[in-house]
Amino acid sequence: MNKILHILIIVFQFALTFIATVCIYMISAILDSNFGIDGLFGLIIIQPILAVIFSILTIIACTIVGLPIRLIKSVNKWWRDHWYISIMGIIVGSILFLLAFSPSLQEVITVQLDGEDTLKEIPNLTLICVGWFTTAFNLLHIYPPNSILLKIKYYLHQL
Repeated sequence: MNKILHILIIVFQFALTFIATVCIYMISAILDSNFGIDGLFGLIIIQPILAVIFSILTIIACTIVGLPIRLIKSVNKWWRDHWYISIMGIIVGSILFLLAFSPSLQEVITVQLDGEDTLKEIPNLTLICVGWFTTAFNLLHIYPPNSILLKIKYYLHQL
């Protein structure tokens, strides 16, 4: 019974992180799109592929960094007992990600459009990266509170 619950939690963590990071990436791509023919092709074909690739790479990196949480029993117990830290991390990461799009924090770069150099404002890349990885790490390592875990165990036992 505990193995089934453990597997369900891991599948939930990975699925939640994958779906959230793909959605975050695609929203960012839409906000940055030029919506021309090339932009539309890139948005419909290329960006979803990149979203999946970056999400998988992020999950792999966050899994490796978070291995102590999963493998060291005392760290795992502490992390599970303090489940709200993951929720706070998700909130902080999301805020950092949103702040990256704030006009006062955006960066200006030079891009070539139709053979001419043009200035373009882009989101703050540092805030995007920190917010992305903070959100992904905490989503990947979120555990339900013990009270909910006991209810799930009880429900699974009834099956």
